[in-house]
Amino acid sequence: MYNEQYRPQIHFSPKENWMNDPNGLVYYKGEYHLFYQYHPHSMVWGPMHWGHAVSKDLLHWEELPIALYPDELGQIFSGSAVIDKHNTSGLKTSDEEVMVAIFTHHGEDNEKQSLAYSNDRGRTWVKYEGNPVIANPGEKDFRDPKVFWHEESQKWVMSLASGHCIRFYGSPNLIDWELLSAFGSEYGAHGGVWECPDLIRLSVEGEDQQKWVLFVSINPGGPNGGSVVQYFVGEFNGVEFICDDAKDVVKWADFGRDFYAAVTWSNLTEPIWIGWMSNWQYAREVPSAPFRSAMSIPRKLGLRRINGELTIVQTPIDLSPLYRATLLAGETLTLRTSESYQLKLDVRQLLAKANVLDSTASEFVISLRGEREQLEIVFDKIGKEVRIDRRNSGQVSFSEEFASVDTMPLAALDDFAFILDKTSVELFVNEGSQVMTEIFFPLESPFTLEFKAVDGEVRLGNAAIYQLETSWK
Repeated sequence: MYNEQYRPQIHFSPKENWMNDPNGLVYYKGEYHLFYQYHPHSMVWGPMHWGHAVSKDLLHWEELPIALYPDELGQIFSGSAVIDKHNTSGLKTSDEEVMVAIFTHHGEDNEKQSLAYSNDRGRTWVKYEGNPVIANPGEKDFRDPKVFWHEESQKWVMSLASGHCIRFYGSPNLIDWELLSAFGSEYGAHGGVWECPDLIRLSVEGEDQQKWVLFVSINPGGPNGGSVVQYFVGEFNGVEFICDDAKDVVKWADFGRDFYAAVTWSNLTEPIWIGWMSNWQYAREVPSAPFRSAMSIPRKLGLRRINGELTIVQTPIDLSPLYRATLLAGETLTLRTSESYQLKLDVRQLLAKANVLDSTASEFVISLRGEREQLEIVFDKIGKEVRIDRRNSGQVSFSEEFASVDTMPLAALDDFAFILDKTSVELFVNEGSQVMTEIFFPLESPFTLEFKAVDGEVRLGNAAIYQLETSWK
């Protein structure tokens, strides 16, 4: 299976058929659970189920049987899962702590919130007989519950997407819910419907404080078109989210075209999230048979104050267990227009990183070239931006929306790292304070990785490139 042309080797993808949003992310007894929107009968979106996979290290995944199936109340749309440690729900029936999934039942023009529970470490599930636990209040879009235990107010708190805002609900037991407040109708970007919220508390680097961050996916309306994740920084008092920023401030978590519906694992001390690596503009058409879509690399989350503004920081989890060969070992490279660094490769699983010691060049370009295609990452010093150009990256004609040059503002380049895996590149700039995720579909197997400078010189320090081995069992 993993010899398929477009099968990711170090990212989770289903064996076959359609996948989108990550759901129900929860950690329990040494296992990371990844549920996901899944259509088991087709490679295009259809009646939604919850697919299921588990991992002990977030690198090696085991696909398990489908967890939740549609029923008379509707399809199983996105949601979350928690460990009800104190059995507030009364649904515990074994020695294991009860795992409770909170999800959207999607009926015909009617979305409501329901529960299912597992007493055997997520292997089998029973739907709560009193579903739904939150009825639809008359909203067309009313979905994607993300639930956590709020210690200060001693209750469960749910973030729920409702049209162009997020509603917050509170419950003592996961069953009886009270509307607390709403946020967002006048804040942030509104180019599309709000989806997949996640409210978490993050520590600020170098400061003795934590802040609340509300993530909201929006489709369409991204800075480069289509699906995107935005975020808000502020405070949460158990009832309301109070945003620190002005109403017209928009903060993007990832400027690439292919990072969406990202949410965090519950029951972890360290915040880690994962996103769906695609875009609704073309997700149904990508040429990756017999499956469609993969998840991003799991990323650690934090906050950093940059020019006085609190900014999300994302860093990939430690990939060193997957290092198969060291192709470049912490070296200093001097790049000139006539003197580039080139590496010929026949595998497409790499982690590359370097510090930028000095640059007089107008552009620093990273390219991945086969005989008939090229993907370019361009750091433009003059334009103060980074561009990913996938117009000639291989198969691009499957959708009018796919071939693109996507940009991200970049005042200065101090360091970079990127993860390459057959059909995706995840770029982390300036210690993860700016990120771009893009998919592509190359034609060739052998390719050349090139670093080059344009109109000047670039000196890279501690430059390293690691070949990554497959993470599949």
